[in-house]
Amino acid sequence: MLITKAAQLFIGLLAVSLIYFAVTPGQSLFDLFKYVALSAGVSLLFLLLYPRVKQIRKGDQVLIMGAGPFPSLLGFTATALSDASMGEELRVKLGKGREAVGVVESYEGLFSPPRIKLIYEEVSK
Repeated sequence: MLITKAAQLFIGLLAVSLIYFAVTPGQSLFDLFKYVALSAGVSLLFLLLYPRVKQIRKGDQVLIMGAGPFPSLLGFTATALSDASMGEELRVKLGKGREAVGVVESYEGLFSPPRIKLIYEEVSK
């Protein structure tokens, strides 16, 4: 999940900061605080920017936002069968052999998967 990736990034940057602090002579405690603050700032930027840069990849979970003839699918998750970016069409697997095509409306937030709006559904045999 995105929070896990951001935590791993922070821990990695924190480790680099501590190592740099330990091996560089003449560092003060204030310098260490600046390095830790820089690590936290980069991690927060990652949380904000990553969902906008990331694309949906085959196998990712997506949230279906139904509209029109698909109101019963509102809020269901599906698995992506192709890669897609914002505004592109994406083929997804719904379950029981059903597949659908939708348009990517938004990328994941901190706790939610990317959202797609269904265009049409087809039954595979």
